[in-house]
Amino acid sequence: MPRSLGAGYNLPMRGLYIHIPFCEKKCHYCDFVITGRGSAPKRDRFLNALASEMDHAAKSGEDRSFDTLYIGGGTPSTLDPGESRRLFELIESRFTFGPAAERTLEANPGDLTFEKAVVYRKAGINRVSLGAQSFREETLHGINRSHGSGAIGESFKILRSAGFDNISLDLILSLPGETLEDVRFSLERLLELGPEHVSLYELTVEERTVFGRLQKEGKLVLPREETSLQMLKTARQFLKDNNFEHYELLSYARPGYESKHNLLYWANEEYLGLGPGAFSYLASRRFRSSSSYEEYLSKIEAADWTSLEEDALSPEKKEIESFLLALRLTAGAPASRFSVLIPKLAASLGRLTQQELLSVDDRTIRLTPKGQLFAETVFTELSLC
Repeated sequence: MPRSLGAGYNLPMRGLYIHIPFCEKKCHYCDFVITGRGSAPKRDRFLNALASEMDHAAKSGEDRSFDTLYIGGGTPSTLDPGESRRLFELIESRFTFGPAAERTLEANPGDLTFEKAVVYRKAGINRVSLGAQSFREETLHGINRSHGSGAIGESFKILRSAGFDNISLDLILSLPGETLEDVRFSLERLLELGPEHVSLYELTVEERTVFGRLQKEGKLVLPREETSLQMLKTARQFLKDNNFEHYELLSYARPGYESKHNLLYWANEEYLGLGPGAFSYLASRRFRSSSSYEEYLSKIEAADWTSLEEDALSPEKKEIESFLLALRLTAGAPASRFSVLIPKLAASLGRLTQQELLSVDDRTIRLTPKGQLFAETVFTELSLC
């Protein structure tokens, strides 16, 4: 079993994120940088560009060793076995990983075959994040998922049969037409499968999506606010009652199965992002080179390594960002780590404590159960200080 990092994780680590932009279909809520799966030549062109970007990163003077690998998207599992093997060979020939490195790959139910799962295992992938989103057939159809509910269980069994003992499932709450009973149904089906980790999201309607357009036209029917809140409370309590530890706002794990890569983000540690739209965070600088698949190919093939977006964090800005990220963890922010910052936030911390959104003592500042439900309110107030 993986060692438990515990709620107070604060180890220096570095992560590598690789974005695979292909998807069979675009979900109606999706605002990520993706493109259709397309032809084999299309995917070959992308992998050639990714190899060039990796070469540039490897020659840039940055440390090429990492503690975590996360292959996300998009949908990495849309790559066929040969393409996946090529991807893993590109990674292994340019970067190194510690012996205890966590290596995660995102997969879509319905994409998986036993052959693919074996390829992942042989390449050293030791954790898979499976995007279930819902176990209701009509809900999956309504959000334009490329799989049905039966494919979730089938894909889960394939992963188990290939030897994966660390599987995460994603659920999205407050989807159009979803009821509290639908949420309970999905949770029960999830529990029957027995994942080691669960990521629990609430629907966010982004402007540049199908749902964004429908909302603008007044055609998107979502659960009422009080119903959405009850869905979240119900899901959180259900997972806790069934021995999942709520270690981060969106994340629940069996003991020892916390996501190291995600904890790296919440600890505000460094990561290198490769692929279309991927962000890197190195030397207090957050940046990305492209915002679309087409722009990515164009820039890489022209050997244009300039940043499209860049944010250099001052020490003060990095400190407040680190503090807000630490509050996402159930353990909260250690007062000793932020001893200089806390007095500057005293007025806001006092107000949020009076509102029962924060718990503050000499050792730790953390979100209360109520504060976890209204975390964005807390983060907004503290970020404005």
